[in-house]
Amino acid sequence: MAERTKDQTVAELPSWVSQGSANLDVVAPLRARACDALYAVLGSKRRRAPAGPRLMSRGIERC
Repeated sequence: MAERTKDQTVAELPSWVSQGSANLDVVAPLRARACDALYAVLGSKRRRAPAGPRLMSRGIERC
């Protein structure tokens, strides 16, 4: 498989998808749905942000 340059990859994008930040409101929901679908297929749970600060348990060796 031949390597593609960035220009070749960008040229294949649909015309309604621009490289500007104006379309982030369009791309973000699509990306979220795609990630949700991927996680559903893989059978893994989506990683959530930790609720509180991450503290080491007492007695764990610290470097």
